[in-house]
Amino acid sequence: MTTALSDLLPFFSKPKLLLPKASGPALVMGSAPNFRLPQRHDGNWALVTVNASQLLAETFGLSVPDIAVIRRGILVDAGKQDFYKRDLLKGRQVKHLIIPVWPDVEDKLKAGCRTFNYRYDTLQAFTKWQLANIVWQLSGKYHMGPGWHRKISTGAFAIILARFAGFAPVVVSGFSLSQAGHGYDSRNAFRYHADEDAKVLRQVVRRGEPIYAEDRDFAAESGLPLWQGQMP
Repeated sequence: MTTALSDLLPFFSKPKLLLPKASGPALVMGSAPNFRLPQRHDGNWALVTVNASQLLAETFGLSVPDIAVIRRGILVDAGKQDFYKRDLLKGRQVKHLIIPVWPDVEDKLKAGCRTFNYRYDTLQAFTKWQLANIVWQLSGKYHMGPGWHRKISTGAFAIILARFAGFAPVVVSGFSLSQAGHGYDSRNAFRYHADEDAKVLRQVVRRGEPIYAEDRDFAAESGLPLWQGQMP
């Protein structure tokens, strides 16, 4: 049985972002092969990347990401995919590095970054309760449970985090709930979190948050409205 976080979250400290209060449009860039720059994108947009998607940003001439949301295992774990992603990110940098869930000390994260010379201005890790609080504030409802299928992906959290930080509109590109693989290599990576991502993103849409999908297929899959250059 899952527990409604709306009953529990008021008893836990609310997360505070280390980065300054954000405003203006933001592009959240995933790693799916369907990435394109959205309409009306220019140098005034903030850039939020997910895991190794900043490699794709470089191919489009985009600057150092304002925020990189990176799965903890990429920094410190010993899996084959973790080593591979560290090699991809070696020597790169970001303004604000955010680790969605980290139960241990921050010094271990920093040491992990040093092993592949990944640089940042600030580093911030969230507990699972802080992550759940952010998702709950944007979606109005969220449950945590065991298993991959009951957790949202790092990418879905990055989308929600961009809006939580204050960016508007938030435009999403390089995401898919059905298409496997990455835009920077030919590895056929399976998307474990598609069902839960779709549920949470549809809840966010129902609350009227200014989050849009650049891609028609992802708009249909996620329920996000299609971006057509609709600036406020």
